[in-house]
Amino acid sequence: NTINVSGESELTVDPDEAEVWAGISIVELTAEEAQSEANEVINNIIDGLRYKGISEEDIETERLNLYEEKRYEDGEYKVVGWRASQTLKISTEDLDKVGEIVDVCVENGANQINRINFGLSEEKEQEYKKEALAKAASNAKAKAVTIAESLGVKLGEVKTVSEAQHYYRPYGYMMETTVGAKAVEEAAQVMPQKVDITGQINLVYNVR
Repeated sequence: NTINVSGESELTVDPDEAEVWAGISIVELTAEEAQSEANEVINNIIDGLRYKGISEEDIETERLNLYEEKRYEDGEYKVVGWRASQTLKISTEDLDKVGEIVDVCVENGANQINRINFGLSEEKEQEYKKEALAKAASNAKAKAVTIAESLGVKLGEVKTVSEAQHYYRPYGYMMETTVGAKAVEEAAQVMPQKVDITGQINLVYNVR
């Protein structure tokens, strides 16, 4: 005979990492002009970030999007140019630098500040995952003991263990203002928020 139980836990912890998404979206007459100007702005932003001490390893360039820009006129859509859009994801372990990163991006030509995430580094996530699963296992064991006592049986050894779920979601802040001085001001007011990490585990106990 066996008893099947599940245990859950949730931790609320401080983030140790922030990510900023910033970029450029520009329209020019030709695809070549749009792509060239977007590349120039992205390179200027990267240079500005490096000057402020951000490592190249912490700057990720996302794919360039290039497509026709159309405008509805006289009952039809007409091509008025080409739009080039490109985004950088900048990571930092210094949460106090978020406002400065946004400032540098805007100063060097970024016209889009899309999102700021506060989350956990891989090392911290694994550390908290272990803690969450350990607490979930204790929760499951307590349930098994209660069930066994209520049935008048003795709890034996654990027969099987399975991790049902491990869930972690960074705290994401969507910018209300995405361009210019207002974006810098808004980003400076964004405070790091705690993040939740959950664990769930299933245990099967032998009973006698």
